[in-house]
Amino acid sequence: MKYEDADILAFISNKPKFTYAPEKDTGSNENAGPNESSGNKAKDLEKKNLEKDLLTEASGPDSLPAFEEFPVSPSEALTDALSSEALKNTLPSEALTDALSSEALMEDNSPNSLNIISNTVSQALSSISRVAPEPVSSFFPDSSSVSGISGEDELPFEAFDEYDIGASRVTPALDEAFGIVTTGIEPLEITHSGATITGYIASARRSEIRLGTYVVVPYEGGEKLFARVGKLQYRQEFAVDDATEIHSRRMLNSRASPINEADYKFLACLDPLCILYRKKADSALTRRMADRIPRPNTPILPVTDRLEVQTGLNIPEEGVFLGHLSVGGELVKTHSEPETVAYYLRNDYSMGDPLIFRHMLICGSTGTGKTFLSKNILRQFMTESNRYRLRNSPDKARKNPCLVIMDPQDEYSQIFEDNETLTEEDKFRFESENVTYGRVQSTKAFVAKVEGQKYPGDKSRAEQIEFTIPFSLVKHNSWLISAAGMSELQYIGLEVLLGDFFKSSVPHTYLNFINHIENEGTRSYYVDSGKLHESSYDGIVRRVSSRFFPKVFDQDATPITEIVDKIFKPGQISVFPTEYISSPRIRDLIVLTIMSLIVDNKLNTTGIDAIKETPIILALDEAHRYLSSANGEHARLIISRFADAARQGRKEALGLFLITQDPQDIDDTVFKQVNTKLILNLNNDAAISSLKVPKEYERRIPYLKKGQMIIHSPDNSDIVEILGLSNCVVRHR
Repeated sequence: MKYEDADILAFISNKPKFTYAPEKDTGSNENAGPNESSGNKAKDLEKKNLEKDLLTEASGPDSLPAFEEFPVSPSEALTDALSSEALKNTLPSEALTDALSSEALMEDNSPNSLNIISNTVSQALSSISRVAPEPVSSFFPDSSSVSGISGEDELPFEAFDEYDIGASRVTPALDEAFGIVTTGIEPLEITHSGATITGYIASARRSEIRLGTYVVVPYEGGEKLFARVGKLQYRQEFAVDDATEIHSRRMLNSRASPINEADYKFLACLDPLCILYRKKADSALTRRMADRIPRPNTPILPVTDRLEVQTGLNIPEEGVFLGHLSVGGELVKTHSEPETVAYYLRNDYSMGDPLIFRHMLICGSTGTGKTFLSKNILRQFMTESNRYRLRNSPDKARKNPCLVIMDPQDEYSQIFEDNETLTEEDKFRFESENVTYGRVQSTKAFVAKVEGQKYPGDKSRAEQIEFTIPFSLVKHNSWLISAAGMSELQYIGLEVLLGDFFKSSVPHTYLNFINHIENEGTRSYYVDSGKLHESSYDGIVRRVSSRFFPKVFDQDATPITEIVDKIFKPGQISVFPTEYISSPRIRDLIVLTIMSLIVDNKLNTTGIDAIKETPIILALDEAHRYLSSANGEHARLIISRFADAARQGRKEALGLFLITQDPQDIDDTVFKQVNTKLILNLNNDAAISSLKVPKEYERRIPYLKKGQMIIHSPDNSDIVEILGLSNCVVRHR
């Protein structure tokens, strides 16, 4: 049997075309003898029997047609194949010319000829897919193609009229897709407790995917699933065991071919965050919980719209600038202008009080940029347009806040100076995202006079105002001179002694108080009368007779109680440097004095008007030193006072801005009142666990780069990663 007239395409697709070799035309030979005539009849009968046998054999369910081996030259077979109607109608002329002129047409009957033919045809057919126009659909032919089919050649299947052809065409931006949603690994699932959504990532986009990458999956109707990549994994595409010694040696061999990543499935598991939608075509973009499941084969697209990112993560579109959204230390970029996504802290009354009065915490190891970041953030609060209202103010007017900074390193007075390294490009970028930059001229440094210590004041040109702490402040804050190891009975006895002393007519100074309690007559009076036990009295005298107190109380300077109106002024930055003081005990005393002055007047019904009627942001560096959960009556009283301030600060326009490298040491009562946490690099496991962030973010914290941080602010947005500014908006040296 010959197959030289067979359609080579049908042959390749296992659908052979039976074509028998034509018999010689014997015709009716009048001169043929009887033997020849009977011979022809025998041949005809044999041919019919053979044809019957072949048809019977081919009709079997497991049988394949048998072909005789005829010596057909390669060039002849290729010529027949390329001249077939199927190729003539689809093969471009250029591809046909190349195929016909290929070396496969050479007269060659070698065993490799058929391989050359096959390669040539494959190349020709591949050019069809590149040159020929894309068909509309192989499953949904247009009406013209259907009408052209005769009744005898009708379609081998029935069209589904109700099938939603356009369901998968939900977005025109398919060229940007990372991949598709797939059910080939696990079924798609959304429940109240979680979701299982797996995406197959195309090999060309695999290098762009990171843990935490934000994506959208469109639904029909315009809604979009906003999700984050929560897990990445490879799976084998083929049944190949790549965990063998032979395979490993082959791959490690320098002459081995490189691994083809397309041989593996690259999967991204998506964590749904919300669904983005508009109630009407012209209404604002909003979000709701993820309550729909995407369809299989739906494209997974990168987020290119800044508004979609801000809405999906619930980030305000304006407020106090903190940084730019990032993933793995790389900025998230969109098609908007500017392309980065700014992270703002809500700073208005649309959803309650501004978040600064719900308190902020910045924590990070030494050298991670806490001061740099704090300067950039605090500067954003000191703008003319930033005003807050006071509930108890008689005129109900809104006022600029007063920023009070406890500065142990003498760095914050530099807010008075411009950053001379800023370029015009930097300033343009700041202005495009409403980032406030430049000096605050109302910055003042308030310097406590300490015997034997001198403040250099050479880091800025800010005005310096010297003050002293009068002992009269101890009257209502006895814990200022109580030592950390003082017992409860001793503390009660101290309050008795101070109460009687402030009732006396002598000047109420620290030295007069020490002379009073060291007097033998005073001791006999309290001990003999039974008001104080002998051991308690002696213990009190030892603890308050510190060599440090005379150096700070009642010095030759203006008492701080007389310059309160100069310290707490709306729109002013009041910095209290303590770096020049060598004694930690004196530094702590000065800081605690300022803190108690603010808290007492803010929380009491009556207080100094300058404090009571001014919004105050209290920035406390090394906050763990003053808000520690250490044992002792002294610490307990301090914590109790500032826990009240943290709880009531929201309604009294008092915001705490805490900066520390040891967040685990801050008392839980105060820590629980902090709403916004900015977490820089930390390597202390106890510190990381105290922050109580999700596990996936806990693992990132030790690897955060300088300026990279995680923000946990439940009342402002979902937990995210951001990058701070690379330049300081004021001087930083």
